[in-house]
Amino acid sequence: MLANYYEVGDLMVIEVTGRIEPDQNKPFRDICEKKLKNRKVVFCLDKLNFTASANILTFFESITMIEDVRLVGLKTDFYKLLELRGMTGIKTFNSLSDAINFV
Repeated sequence: MLANYYEVGDLMVIEVTGRIEPDQNKPFRDICEKKLKNRKVVFCLDKLNFTASANILTFFESITMIEDVRLVGLKTDFYKLLELRGMTGIKTFNSLSDAINFV
């Protein structure tokens, strides 16, 4: 998994590409807990490829600790995993502009 980020106003936009590998779970969780927890963050996931369900679930569990998290480009398979885990409270959007303009 690669992540590029930039800021739009008070939002941090993180574009995630590739696959989430098992060795990336803990470092990603640490970043969410230590650097993103009190931020408004938009994750663009349209270029994230399917990975083992345990890895994507760890990703979703990590982002739930962020105060205001928004997802863009969530693939159907990933959304189904969110539903199965009861994580449907995470805000999802069809476009980056919708996520940025959400109040």
